Amino acid sequence: MKKYFYILTLFILSISACKKEEPVGGTAVQDLSGEWWVQIDGTGDYYGISTYNTADNSSTQMWLNLTNFWGNSSNTVFGKVNVNSKTFTGQKIVNAGTYAGGLTFTVTNGKITPNGAVGPSSKAVTDAITLDVEFSDDPGTVYHLKGYHRTKFVGDDH
Repeated sequence: MKKYFYILTLFILSISACKKEEPVGGTAVQDLSGEWWVQIDGTGDYYGISTYNTADNSSTQMWLNLTNFWGNSSNTVFGKVNVNSKTFTGQKIVNAGTYAGGLTFTVTNGKITPNGAVGPSSKAVTDAITLDVEFSDDPGTVYHLKGYHRTKFVGDDH
């Protein structure tokens, strides 16, 4: 009888231990978020930039990280840009990173185009990104950045 009691107890415990998986939700700016490879005017060297949601999961703002374009590992450059559908902009964005000198930057004409690019090696269709950015320590110079969402194919990484 004891044997059946233990088997029944184990059976009940195993059933009660099963948890229903909750669906994973996205973020408010998930269609704009990710890692991007951009070039100045669409030519030359590629630079990695990234976009991601804010801590409060705002649908009107996101982080734009330009460290690999304008800074380096010890001088980071990133700030919040305003989002409207698939576009983003920001005037005199205060750098939240470590780049010295009170750096600000302005972003205009920021746009994500779904399925608007192709990975250079893989030929995988991916999203396109374009933006114009001007930094306060280089006033008057506007960098026209153009690129594609990282495909994660080795040949498309730079």
